[in-house]
Formats: sequence, C-alpha cells, structure tokens
Amino acid sequence: MLGKQYWTATSLLLTIAGCVTPPVVNAFSSIPWSTRPTLTMAATERRASVASTKEGDASSTPSLDDINNLSILKALQEVGSTALEWAGEDVESQKLANFYALFRGIRENGLSTPFYITRDQVSSALHSNNNIMQSFAGFYTMDNLAQSLQEDFLDASRGSTDNRKGWKSSTVSSPRGNSFEEARMTLDEVNAALEKGTVIFNSAGAHIGQLAGPCLACADASGVPPCLNVYVTAPHKRTSAPPHTDKQDVVVIQTSGAKHWRVYSPPDPSLRPSADRYARGKGDDNLPLHLLESVGCELLLDVTLTPGDILYIPAAFPHTTDTMPENMQDVSDDVQGETSFHLTVGMDTHVWDLDYLSARRMALRRANVPDTALGQAGDEDNKYVGNSNLLPSHIDKEIQEPLPFGLLEEDGDKMVEQISLELERRSRAVDEATASAVPSSIWKETVERLRISGMGLLDIHMRMFTSAVDEDRARQMEAEMAASLGQTGPLKMTPEKMQRLSCFRVPPFFEEINAVQQALYDWSSSNGDTGGGTVQLPDNWEFTLPLKLGDEVEADLGGAMFPAKITRVVGDQMAYDVQFFDGDQAQGLERDMIKLLKPPAMEGADGDEEKPPPGLTPKELKRWKKKQDKKKNK
Repeated sequence: MLGKQYWTATSLLLTIAGCVTPPVVNAFSSIPWSTRPTLTMAATERRASVASTKEGDASSTPSLDDINNLSILKALQEVGSTALEWAGEDVESQKLANFYALFRGIRENGLSTPFYITRDQVSSALHSNNNIMQSFAGFYTMDNLAQSLQEDFLDASRGSTDNRKGWKSSTVSSPRGNSFEEARMTLDEVNAALEKGTVIFNSAGAHIGQLAGPCLACADASGVPPCLNVYVTAPHKRTSAPPHTDKQDVVVIQTSGAKHWRVYSPPDPSLRPSADRYARGKGDDNLPLHLLESVGCELLLDVTLTPGDILYIPAAFPHTTDTMPENMQDVSDDVQGETSFHLTVGMDTHVWDLDYLSARRMALRRANVPDTALGQAGDEDNKYVGNSNLLPSHIDKEIQEPLPFGLLEEDGDKMVEQISLELERRSRAVDEATASAVPSSIWKETVERLRISGMGLLDIHMRMFTSAVDEDRARQMEAEMAASLGQTGPLKMTPEKMQRLSCFRVPPFFEEINAVQQALYDWSSSNGDTGGGTVQLPDNWEFTLPLKLGDEVEADLGGAMFPAKITRVVGDQMAYDVQFFDGDQAQGLERDMIKLLKPPAMEGADGDEEKPPPGLTPKELKRWKKKQDKKKNK
C-alpha cells in the first residue's frame, strides 16, 4: 500500500488537475508468454557437470561459490538463443533481451543459493554462440533519474544507516505549496537526502517506463509477478543498508558506481521464533553485524559490485552494504567516486502466498481444520513467526519453498496434480493430525485456487508495467513533436498530462491486486457451508450498510483507501470520524468514502443465532465468543 504522505501530496495534484478519478490504461503486453516448464533436475545436473569439470582440473578444487557461479553462467549460455527468440524483431524488446536471459537463467538454475557474477562473465555467457546483447551497465543512472523526476511525480524514502539497529525509512520530500512544481520531489531534494543515507524508489518499475520494460521481461521469463526498486547511494557511506533480510528472492543489477556487499547464511529461526525470518533487521528488529555469527550466520559472499555486475540473494539471507573506498581497493577511483545506482528486482513468491507454507494454511482454513500445530491462521496473522520457526530443519526447508515455476503460465494446469500431492506430503510432514483431517480434494482445490489467484496477479502486474511503457512512449512522441516545432526545454505540464502521472495511473492497479488477495483469503475462510436461513446482503453493502463505533473499515484519503476504525458517528449516520492505522484521524467522512470490511452480525430468517466463521483457531474462537457476549450484554 502506498504511503499516506504520498497520497497527501497527490491530493494536491488532483485539485490542480481538476479531476477526481484518473483514467486507467488497460493495455496488454505484446511480448509473448514463455511456456517452457522448469526442470529442477536440469539445475542439479548442471551443477554436477560443473563440479566434475572443476574436479578434472588438478590445479583447483571447486568451492561452493565456484559451482554456483559457473552453474548460473552455464544456464545463461543455454538460454541466450531463447532470449533473442523472445525479443524477435521488435527493437525495444531486443534492448531487454539481456534481462529476459538473466531471469530465465535464474529460473533454470534454481533459487536456493546466492551467487555473484561480474560484467565480463555475464557478457561472455550472453554473447556465446553469437548471441549479442546489451550490457546492464549504464541502464539507469543519475541522468535517467533526473529526467524521470522532471517528467513525473515520484515518491521516495531514505533508509537509516545505523548498523546496530533495524533498517527504517523516512521521507525524502514533502509538498512545499499547492502548485505542481511545489508539490513534486526535486533532484535537489534527492541529493540532499543522499548526504544522510540511501534513497529508495520502491516499485519504480510500476512508475517509470524505462524500468517497466525489465519488469515485463522478468515476468515473462520467470512466470511470477516481479517488483523493481531503485537504490541510490552516495560514495563514502560506512553503512548504506544495515544487516537485514527480505521476503523476496532478489536480483541486484549494478548500473553505475560501486557498492560493497556482504551476504550471510540465514539465522537459525529456532533461536528467535517470534521473529519473522523474512524481515529480520527491519523496523524494531535489530540484527547488528557483530551478532550475526551468534545467530548461526556464516559469511557467504564479500564482494563489490561495479557497473554490469549481478548479485543474487535468496529470501531470508541477511545482507549489508556500504560504499567505503577501503572495501573497494580493486575498483578504480573514478567508479568509486560515482553515485551508486542499482536495480533490485524481487521475485515475490512469498509476498503473494505462492509457497507451500501459505498453501498449507489455505487448505486447512478451507477445510475448517484448526491449525493446532502452527497456529497463525487468521488473515492478519504472520505465518512466518511462531511454531513454524521451530520445525526440524529438513521439514522447515521444504515447507518454506516457493511453489514450482510455471504454475501461473498457460500450461500450468498440467502441474496442479503433482504440486497437490507434494503439498499434502509436506503438510503431513509438518503435522500428521491436521493434514489427515483435510479431505483429499481440498489439496488440489487449494493449488488450483492459488494458480487462479496468481494468474490474476501476474496479469495485473503485466498491465501495470505495460501502461508505464505506453506512457513513456507517449512522452517521447510529445518531446519529438515539440522539438520538430522548435520548442526547447521541459514541456509544459498541462491538466491532461497531469492526469497521466504515475501517482494517478498506478494506484488503481494496486487496488486490483488488493482485491485479488482479499478474494483468496475470503475463499479460504469459507468452506461452502452457508447454513439455512441466511439473509441476503444488498448489493454494494460495503459502502451502504450503516456503520457503528469500532467497525473495522477502509477509509478514503486523497483517493486511496487505508485501514481505519470508526471513532464517531455524526448526526443520524450522515457522516463518520475515523482513526487510521497509524493513529491519524479524519472527520466528517461521508458513507460512500468508507468501505466496511466485514458484514455486520445478522440473524438468519429463522432467528438462529450467529454462527462463528469457519477456520478459527481455538484462540480466535475464544476471542470471537467474547465479542458475541459483549454484544448481547449491551
């Protein structure tokens, strides 16, 4: 969900532009789908082949790093021709063939271990067999960012630099007035923020056309919805990112300057079960460098990325960065002195519930089986904390794994049966009792539903990225037209152009994404038993039924909906005051500006008492009963 300050600024632009609801571009990518299934055995055989080759060389003994790096390079060689076939004759697609090859190679190689490959190694692999592709170096730099800031209304945050505490972020800019120029972020503000820490452009691939192209290539190559962020760091920063873990498998592409990285093996989750393994070192969770070894972490990679280099870090692997010259002794002074730019592309399998742990939870909820083994069954519960962190290591590894590549693609239905059997097997390994209570048909139904949901998410992402590419091309045509008429300097921002800004274009796609996710959770919470005598809810009940104090809602703030709670009913339910999730408040909102998240308790036509929703854990059921008792006593 986009930040509230972002939307406060955006509301100013709505007033300036004279519009309330911006148009949504609904274009589909012309880039063809890739349908070749992943063969995990191929990655295993490739590693074995690399290892045997190295062993045949008496002058060297293969290390794990050697095998991982050479394995991905061999995979890149194998997919080079496929990438050029994917690009075809389209000039713009040909510029992105290197991105497609990279992510196709990672898909074929597997996601389990980190690797680092240099620009020269990448070039050699991608240019083998006369497969000529562009370098990643210089793809997006300070000049490109300056243009993006000039053309659009972008948001960014600045990361903290204290390596003893969790990574937190703060705002880079805030509106200085009511005009467009006063409301949007400037390059001067970005440069000022760089003096204090790394500047982060989250979801830049959805907002910036030049970066949306790589996202389309990644989505086609991997078959999962990606997210691309941009990280900008000034030289001589002792800590540009404190030690932390991520929920995504991330691919780091250095485009300018240099950055020093240290990557560690994951902490032992059983040492701190209450911590989310995918969010260690973030917020209030501290993961200082000197404590990494005490939680079971081993330094795996200590490398400096320069333009064109690639680093891959699986989810839950801690990493930290800096731009100190003493850690870059093999890097030229010119590169050391440049501002560091890198793209981080996340493959969001855990984010979108595309892993076996999420699938297990969905199946148990659908079957109305309380999860007495792991708990954390509610929509708002974090499934990555608690008992899931206490499983034996071999079971933990299997249940945390993403669902196989290819499930969301056109022929992914052929994989459903095998994945369903694997889901049941892994769930039984976690806990035989709960798995045995799930009807056999539910396992397959769950995988099918995750496939449908995932395909919907992938489609939304593809349309979102395509809309950014289309807008970028439209701006290029307008600039060319202005040049042909002798106009110089930045083009004037008109109300029509303002409506096409990414701050208006992108949010409707995220609303679609939220709706798909909510539909998945609603499905898993309903076992199909609606009971007798239920009352039919009116159409659009979320925005029409009366509200009362304490109702959990989403309320409108500058055109976006944010979680909130009703704090006051004004008059005869003509308006409402709300408190947002972060403590901020809004007064006098009309009913159609508030979305009720759950229907009110309603008696059936036969007068039966309300029944508890299916899928509650014992703790949740107890909490639900207490709420019902309070209602009766009012």
